[in-house]
Amino acid sequence: MNSTFWTVNNSVSRDEFIKFVNQSFDEGKEVTFQWVVGSTRTKQQNNALHLYCRNLADALNDAGYDMKKTIKQDVDIPWSDDLVKKFLWRPIQKAVTGKDSTAHLKKEQYNEVYTILNRHLADKFGVSVPFPQAEP
Repeated sequence: MNSTFWTVNNSVSRDEFIKFVNQSFDEGKEVTFQWVVGSTRTKQQNNALHLYCRNLADALNDAGYDMKKTIKQDVDIPWSDDLVKKFLWRPIQKAVTGKDSTAHLKKEQYNEVYTILNRHLADKFGVSVPFPQAEP
């Protein structure tokens, strides 16, 4: 399955989306639509999340907290940004927002998830990593 995301927030993007729909239909393609009303994450937030996951993985590894010491007890597994996102960020995200995908979060929900995750890791392991901010 090939996924494409559209943000329709003005008449130009609306017209381009309608053009895409019409062209796909005319070519005999089946297209399934799913929409979210309201603004979701920005590209900058997405990049910041991935940078945060990478930085947290490095901080946990540097502090000696591999996945065995943090989550799994059977095997030494160093943290990576993908593992941080899958085993730390997403479970909290799902509990707080009910959403599985970071693509469907509203802008303010990133801060909610980060605050809970950061507080937990700081309290339990003494590891705290700031969420990346835009350069001024």
